[in-house]
Amino acid sequence: MILYTMLPEEMIFPQDESNYAKQQTIPVDGGMLVVEDIGESQYKVVRLISSDPHQYLNENYAPGRIIMGKPQL
Repeated sequence: MILYTMLPEEMIFPQDESNYAKQQTIPVDGGMLVVEDIGESQYKVVRLISSDPHQYLNENYAPGRIIMGKPQL
């Protein structure tokens, strides 16, 4: 089955709210990072929210990247 839609996947296939309980948004230079707490003071980058296209080239903000220590709020 192929769906041709402009709706995000989350609206078509909703996920359990508990999946988002560990996520938080932290400010970074030029945007915001959505990170997920994976334990032991480690956070995984879920997504970058920025209007600056150069921020998406920064390897430190790549999805899946592990951040050590508590992120600054």
